[in-house]
Order: sequence, then C-alpha cells, then structure tokens
Amino acid sequence: MHMDYYCSAKFTDLMIHVQGRLLYNCCKAYPERVNLDWLEANPGRLFHTDTMLEDRRLMLDNKSCVSCHHGCYKYEEQRLTSTRQKYINDTKISDPHAPIRHLDISLSTDCNLTCMYCSPEWSSSWQKDIEKNGDYLLDGVPVKQNDNWSNLWAKMKQKSRGIESRFFAQILREIKLSTGLQSVSILGGEPLLNNQLDQMLDYVHGKKITITTGLGVSDARLRKVLQKTKGMNVTFQISGESTGELFELIRHGVTWKNFKNRINMIEQNGHKIRFISTISNLSVMGFTEFYNTYHEKHEIQINHLTGTSWMMPHVLDDRSKNNFIDSIKNKNNLPEFNNITRMIDKKPDDKDRINTGDYLKQFSSRRSIDLAFLPVHFLEWCGLRS
Repeated sequence: MHMDYYCSAKFTDLMIHVQGRLLYNCCKAYPERVNLDWLEANPGRLFHTDTMLEDRRLMLDNKSCVSCHHGCYKYEEQRLTSTRQKYINDTKISDPHAPIRHLDISLSTDCNLTCMYCSPEWSSSWQKDIEKNGDYLLDGVPVKQNDNWSNLWAKMKQKSRGIESRFFAQILREIKLSTGLQSVSILGGEPLLNNQLDQMLDYVHGKKITITTGLGVSDARLRKVLQKTKGMNVTFQISGESTGELFELIRHGVTWKNFKNRINMIEQNGHKIRFISTISNLSVMGFTEFYNTYHEKHEIQINHLTGTSWMMPHVLDDRSKNNFIDSIKNKNNLPEFNNITRMIDKKPDDKDRINTGDYLKQFSSRRSIDLAFLPVHFLEWCGLRS
C-alpha cells in the first residue's frame, strides 16, 4: 500500500526511560539504549544520536524507518488507527538537527498498579506478576512479556543505582543545554512514587510541565507533591476512562472512591487536570459514564490503544457496541464519540474474541476478581459464561 512515512513527532519529541537507559524518538518508536561514555563526551547530542538522525533522513526521503514500524506503520498497514496519524497535519520539518521541543521522561518503572493494557516495560507491578505467576498465554504463546526487557530488568536489579544516577545527571545537563525545549512530561511507572521527582521539577521550572499519573498513591504522598508544585505551571494528566467496578478492573490497584477523592485534592490545589482515556473494548462499556462525570470541568483526551490486538475497541460483541451507540445519541456530534464509533466499526475475528476471554480469565484469576459485574452478553460472547 502507498504510505507517506513522514511524522513531525520524530523531529520534535523524545521519550527517555531512565531506569533502562532507553531513548524513544517519539512515544511509539522502538527504543535505542544510551551509551553513557558517548553521551558524556558529546554534550547536547541526546536528541541527535546517529540513529535518530538517520531515521529523520529516511522520513524526509519518504522511506520507512524500522523504529516506527514497531508502533505505527504496522497498524496502518492493517487499516488500524496509529498514534502517528494525529500528527499528519503538523508543519513539516526538514532539518534532521531540529531542536527538541517536547520531552517525555519516565523516571522509573516503579508502579503499584497493573493496568490491563500496560506491560513490564512500564510497571514494576506487571514485572512482579509475571515473575511470580508466569507468562500470560494466548493461543499457547506468551504475551505481556518482552524478552529483551526481561533480560534488561534482571541486569538492572543486579547493578548498583550508581549507573542510573549517572544517567539521570546527564539528562539534567541535557535539559539545561536544550534551549528550544518547551514542555516536559514526567511519566512512570508512577512518577508520584519517585524520589527524583523533586529534583526534576527544580530543573524544568518555568517550562510547561505535565505529570502523568494513575493516582495509585497515598493521599499523603499526593499532598506532598501538591505542596511542591503549588503555583507552578503543572498539568496533572490522569489515566482514566471508566467508573466503578469497571474502572477498578482496568486500572487495577486503585479504588474508584480513592481515585475520585484524589481528583478533588488536585482541583482544590488549583492545578489543571487533563484525563487520558485509553479506549479498549472494555473501556467502551464505561467511557460514556466517565465522560459524563468529568467533561464539564476537565479536558478528556482519547488515547489509541496499540500492541494488544485482543483489547482493541472493535473486539466487542454487537450488543455492547449498540449499547455504546445508544448511550451517545445526544453526543454523536462530539469528536471524542465520533472517534470511538469509528474504532468499533470493524468486525472482530474469532482469534481476538477467544483471546479476550482467555486474557480476562487469567488476569482476574491472579487477582481474585469476580467478573460477574460485566454484561452477561459480553461474558457469553468471549466464552466466560455459557
């Protein structure tokens, strides 16, 4: 198929995984690992490694680059939505050495949540689950595991924290050198758990700051961060897309009651809140209620799910799809709902239907979750109830 391979995010964005010493030249790109000796000898090159420069030159020649096939191209080839598509109308940048504008930084994988579509690469709780209980098996094949990441994780547990601190110090230096840097998004794991958050906030003071959180922390911990950020240009970007028991299944590890209370704490502190709603087959069943709860006070941004085919929005029974469409009859002119309607307008194949049931069964069994609250027609459709 004919494709335009260019993406402006490749020229403006960088994601850093501190704990793994990984660089993602845009949020969906396949990572490269940092050579610390090289970085220390080449100040200001964190955003302009040889690999990144070559990828940008390929894009300018309208050629596919391997790192982007992993997160975007392969989905577009299947006529599925990719993250890259939201940058299609951005101004084209022709300089491979263009300055970084947006930095995403994952301080560590430390996280006490196991959100259903997350992975060991971004959550220590996911890694511990797989170490304790083994891989999740769909079609007899392990999923929710990344062999390269598992090997890296084992090495990280054995090495001293000195290497990680050395890399963090270099990142702070690179931030000082990045004169075009406009915004910084601090990620996890769960960044509110990380003790380096205070120092990072000091270095990016004056820039537009976003803290992405699942709010799976104690009220005391959140209160401490709110005190630190009082008066700063900070937006709390909060993961959520459903309510009640469905929320607690999808965002396992935090209760709906505590989540709402912590939203109130942030509101009272005067910070802006933006919700990031990842739309999966499960969250389609609860998104309308979530939207009704929060849209009048806060922005709600749709996130496209990739990487877990059995949880894609269209992998849903017809009755659940029709229930969603019925629930938005007075909202069908809103882009959020038009977008989801397009997502679900595809027939799922039997493999993904069966895998949905198998994955739910394994996920809920490991956490002693009763799935009886889910609609009977959905449970029957994916083989969890006869």
